Amino acid sequence: MGAHDEFFAQVVRERRQQLGNLTMAEVHDRGGPAVPAQARAERGELSANVRPSTFQKFDTGLGWVPGSARAAYYQRRPPVPADTGAQSLEPGAPSIDMSLEQLLPLLDAQRSLHTAPISELPKAITQLDEAISGILGPFVTSILEANRGTQVHPLIEIAFGEALAAPVSPNDPDATEKLYRRWLVGRADDLDNATQRAFEQRYQTRDRTAND
Repeated sequence: MGAHDEFFAQVVRERRQQLGNLTMAEVHDRGGPAVPAQARAERGELSANVRPSTFQKFDTGLGWVPGSARAAYYQRRPPVPADTGAQSLEPGAPSIDMSLEQLLPLLDAQRSLHTAPISELPKAITQLDEAISGILGPFVTSILEANRGTQVHPLIEIAFGEALAAPVSPNDPDATEKLYRRWLVGRADDLDNATQRAFEQRYQTRDRTAND
């Protein structure tokens, strides 16, 4: 995961100005990082191994939605001010069924990580990513279905924006599901008419079931 030091420096400086030209000491008083860490960030010299707690402090001190600082630094995503969070986020289904067939790949991936030689670790990590994706997929779909028809919520953008922006290979066994999620947030404009109708029918069926 790459770092975007210059972009992060820019958004931090601009946010301090938006908040009334706060000094770094004042940002720290609001719960932000220590002044030296802020100074490094604004010089574009924040360490690529920065701790998660530092990003949390930037979110607090600069009044951003949680997760904004990390997304800005690693994904070049504009931070979301906390004071614009009036849009509600529907939680989706209260629970998602998980079959044994979905759990087994995760257990296999766990075993691979514990037993794989160093040269095989990248393959084992990919295996783990695929297993986690298979479990999280239905949960993400449920949230996107529950919030379709509204502007994409900032928290959805922060949590899933990078994944939803990634291209989908036609050879991916989960290609249909991934395209459906992109369609739910209006990011699948190149779908053919038949696929769009199928997705609309699927969504409407889900919508009627949810309201029963």
